[in-house]
Amino acid sequence: MPGEDNSRTMGGSFISPRNIAIFIVISMIVFGLVGVYGDPVLVFQALSAIPWYWVLPVMMTLSFLNYIFRYFKWQYFLKRIDVNLSHRDSFSIFLAGFTLTTTPGKIGEAVKGYFVQALDGTPVVKTIPIVVSERVTDLLAMVMLALVGFTLGVNTGDQLLTVLILGGAVLGGAIVLGSKTFYQKILAKLTSMGPLKRFQDSCDVLEDTMTKTLSPKPMLFSTVISVPGWFMECLELWLLLAILTGQPLTLSLLLISTFVHATASIIGAVSFLPGGVGTYEATSVALISIILLVGSTIASAATILIRVMTLWFSVIVGFISMAVVTRRAGQVGKETQQA
Repeated sequence: MPGEDNSRTMGGSFISPRNIAIFIVISMIVFGLVGVYGDPVLVFQALSAIPWYWVLPVMMTLSFLNYIFRYFKWQYFLKRIDVNLSHRDSFSIFLAGFTLTTTPGKIGEAVKGYFVQALDGTPVVKTIPIVVSERVTDLLAMVMLALVGFTLGVNTGDQLLTVLILGGAVLGGAIVLGSKTFYQKILAKLTSMGPLKRFQDSCDVLEDTMTKTLSPKPMLFSTVISVPGWFMECLELWLLLAILTGQPLTLSLLLISTFVHATASIIGAVSFLPGGVGTYEATSVALISIILLVGSTIASAATILIRVMTLWFSVIVGFISMAVVTRRAGQVGKETQQA
């Protein structure tokens, strides 16, 4: 029923002060190691030299533009499966999912399904698969952005092959998940016997959601929406690298920034570590140092800053939005009881 306190149950399952504290500690250790690699004093000096009075608002704006583009995709997916929420509720739920961006593969964002159920009663089994569709199309968008870097001749060897293989694997998986054949001829048989039979009804709902969001047309459309969204983060790194290196905001530097951020994000995602912590940072520092021929100080400072603005800013936004959604769910619950 709408308004049931699913959000509390969900919150207890996915969010706990202990888990959040562990991830914060791990992230601080990684940031500390990145800082030590670049010399803590020099990294601090580089960070202090940034004109934060205008850089911070610009980066926050770019991050929020990223959220807006990706929200359009979330809303598009909801419409595809006939879930109709007001933009206010839907946007709040979408942002609340950022609270669990730090889970492996961002799979914790499935929390959005519980919030949708709390507000309009839609079963979570119908909406949670959308998170998979979001991640798949996000990865496809990142692969497209990473390939932009190769137009500079950044690397034409193993790295290009790696990106192409990962992109092909993601695309292949998406095609399978969006195909009715997979569900009707494989999954249906698996759930027609033994202990798996109890999942048959859920698999029917899963098929409906996945085929409506990952069949060729919606997959292409949602990937196209994702590209400009994630490109906003590439612009943030572009700005940081220009300031830290003293270079002008050139097209060449933009393409390099796009390649670095997209590639590091892909490596972080496929590592399946919470938030890609450690893998993103190592990849970013290495690529910035090698491609731009700059010292570890600049590479470390840029990496720390882009992670704070693209990862931790979203988590903060997520917590604020979760408070809004939780209160809204409580209001819906009271209205339902009074009806």
